[in-house]
Amino acid sequence: MPASALLDPESRDALCIADLEVPLDSYVDVALALELIGGGLSVAGEVTAAWTGPCARCWLPLDGGVRTTVREVFTAEPREGEQYRLGPEYADLTPMVREAVLLELPIEAIRCPHPEPCPNLPAELAEAREEAPEGGPAELADPRWEALEVLRGRTDEPS
Repeated sequence: MPASALLDPESRDALCIADLEVPLDSYVDVALALELIGGGLSVAGEVTAAWTGPCARCWLPLDGGVRTTVREVFTAEPREGEQYRLGPEYADLTPMVREAVLLELPIEAIRCPHPEPCPNLPAELAEAREEAPEGGPAELADPRWEALEVLRGRTDEPS
C-alpha cells in the first residue's frame, strides 16, 4: 500500500518520529492473515516500511527499513488502547498499520555508515579524532565539553 494512504485523515500528520520519516511516495508492505473469532476478527502478520533521515553526526541523508509483526483484535465495541474498531461491513486496517510503522521507527541517534572520518564531520571534531590517543575512548568528546572535563578532573583528584 502507498505510504500516503497511512496519513491520519483527521490531522494529515506526516509519518515521522523526530527527524526520521517514511517517505509518502514509498510503499509499505503488508502481509496479513485474517481470522474470524467469536465476536471479532483476529489480524496477524508482518509490516515492512522504508524510512529516511539524517545522520545524527554529520546530517548526511540515510535510508533504512523497519519490519515488525502485528497481532491485533478488531471488535464492534473495542476496549480503548487494546483493540481496533470492526465496522459492520469491513475492518479498517489503516490505523493498525500506521501505528505499527510509527512504533517501529528508531528514536535513538542514527549513526552513518560512512568510513571514519565522516565526510561531513565538522573540522574541529575531525581534527580532535585524529589527535585521539590509541586505546583511548571509543567515542570522541566534543571540544565544547572541555571545560566540564577540567572540572571533572578536579573532582577526581584526592583532597
